[in-house]
Amino acid sequence: MTDPQQSDAEHPDAEPPAVQWPDMASPTGDPLVDRALGLLDGVAESPVPDHGELYTGIHDALLEALDAEPGLPATPKSGSRPEGES
Repeated sequence: MTDPQQSDAEHPDAEPPAVQWPDMASPTGDPLVDRALGLLDGVAESPVPDHGELYTGIHDALLEALDAEPGLPATPKSGSRPEGES
């Protein structure tokens, strides 16, 4: 019987458990949301320190999808203002 109190240091040959990633997201029918969810595909292959930046990008893309007018093409947000606005 294995002692649950033993650490991995006592068993250096033990393999860490495999990470279980969810299946790809099902299409929602909204191109902006589907594009944002598609960004999740790269998370599993990226180094863990990069995950925060990836999730921030996904969050921002989902906010952009929520802010978009239904039925109108998406306009990317930028730091510049259109001519004539100040």
